[in-house]
Amino acid sequence: MAVSRIVRAYSELVNQWQLIVERPISKEAKHEECMSLLREFIDGLAWTRIRGLDRPLRFYADMLVLEGLLRPTFATDELGEVAIRPGYFLVKDWLDEHRRR
Repeated sequence: MAVSRIVRAYSELVNQWQLIVERPISKEAKHEECMSLLREFIDGLAWTRIRGLDRPLRFYADMLVLEGLLRPTFATDELGEVAIRPGYFLVKDWLDEHRRR
C-alpha cells in the first residue's frame, strides 16, 4: 500500500475512533472497540501485501509508517488514552519482535 493510501486510510481510522470516543460507553469498551478497528486496519495492510515481491519487507515498511502515524506526541486527550497510545505500543511491540537482526 502506498504511503499516501496508508495516510488516508489512517485518517479514516482516526475518524472512526473519534466516533467511538464520543459515545457514552466505558473507557474499557472504547479501548476494545478502537483496538479491534486497529487490528482490522493492520489486517488490511497485510492483505494488500499478499501478492508481490518482498511481502514481509513491504509489510514491515507499512508497519513503520503506521508507527510514525501513531506516534503519541500530542495525544493527551481521551482519544490518545483509549486508542492512539495503546495502538502505538501495539505496533511498536510488533516491530520490536520482528526487527531483523
